[in-house]
Amino acid sequence: MLYYTNLAIDHVTFQLVADESGLTYVGQTNAATLPLSHFYPGEKLLADRARLTPYVQELQEFLTGTRKEFDVPLSISQIVTPWQRKVLEQVRQIPYGQTISYRELAQAIKQPQAVRAVAHAVALNPVLFFIPCHRVIHADGTYGQYRLGNDYKKHLINLEKSF
Repeated sequence: MLYYTNLAIDHVTFQLVADESGLTYVGQTNAATLPLSHFYPGEKLLADRARLTPYVQELQEFLTGTRKEFDVPLSISQIVTPWQRKVLEQVRQIPYGQTISYRELAQAIKQPQAVRAVAHAVALNPVLFFIPCHRVIHADGTYGQYRLGNDYKKHLINLEKSF
């Protein structure tokens, strides 16, 4: 069983989903790119704002600049491959307010030839913000693609640099 709630911030409505073990999905409601059904086709959802309160609170704090690290448990092992997990675990190590390139990320996991595969794994991050994929940019300094849009990625990077 999956539990969800929605959270409206910055003119965007986010959907947060958790299972019994932790947060398993964060995305934009009604988004065309990687909706919840991509990760959990046909899964039933139960609205449960109380169960998701810790996740909502941490996300609100992050988006207002009062939280730099997340403490809540994540539960993504059933929806990511071991390769994706390796990449996403490295993404979690990127310090608040800093960015790295996809190439640097590939080098950090000792797969320097796998830049495109690394970029793909980052793009499939099921828990936006909580695994800070917005901190991964192109080697030339351009922001690259982001599931919530390039402007939102720029906004997040600038938000972090301002604190």
